[in-house]
Amino acid sequence: MVYARDLSIAWWDNNEYWSWLPLRETLIEAAVLEAVCWLAIDGKFDTRELTPDTMYEVVYVVKLEDTAYGWTTPVNLKLTLPNSTAIPQERSVSLKENIGKWWVDIPAGEFMTSPENAGEISFSMYEIKSGRWKNGLFVKGVAIRPKN
Repeated sequence: MVYARDLSIAWWDNNEYWSWLPLRETLIEAAVLEAVCWLAIDGKFDTRELTPDTMYEVVYVVKLEDTAYGWTTPVNLKLTLPNSTAIPQERSVSLKENIGKWWVDIPAGEFMTSPENAGEISFSMYEIKSGRWKNGLFVKGVAIRPKN
């Protein structure tokens, strides 16, 4: 798991845009979106720390509070593998349907660990074109886990 504090979040250090919430009974914090019109959450992970020849999924672990707004435009997700010749996996997902739910997994992509995919992967969740203000998003982090 790459926790929220280890992600690159645009404007995370300005409490007008983001705040931090300690999660009960854990030593981690969730990033809490106060209000932004430019959402950009990026991270990296070294696949050499994973089990070889295993299919993995990369998912953003998020929650949207009941009063969340600005989620009519889908967010974009991107997963780039270490092999620079591989085409990044990209998709758009509506978060609107998750308003008021508990923690949900938003898939960014999947990959098979192999010598060709050994190295650093990068992943992104972003929505920068609509200009709509958004709030109410909690980000726990990004899970990189074996896919069942």
